[in-house]
Amino acid sequence: MLNRPDKDALLAMLESQVEEKLQHDPDAVTTYAALREPERKPYISKRTVQDNAFDKKLYQMRADAEAGVMHTPNREPVDGEAPSLRLDDYPGL
Repeated sequence: MLNRPDKDALLAMLESQVEEKLQHDPDAVTTYAALREPERKPYISKRTVQDNAFDKKLYQMRADAEAGVMHTPNREPVDGEAPSLRLDDYPGL
């Protein structure tokens, strides 16, 4: 049966081999600077369909404003108000 060395014996043997190698060849071990950990990029959310639609509408409104086009909003009648329909809305009646 083989007699296996314990952990401490292996460690001592490896240390002695490294010291012996460094005595014969001091340039055998090359040390390098540690690499920096990569920097995390900030979280950037993806644009939604609503964001894109808003930008498109805003662009259209700015283009209309530069061209001098005026849009009047259609108001819905509030309770108690008369309907906003006028005869001018239906020509030919």
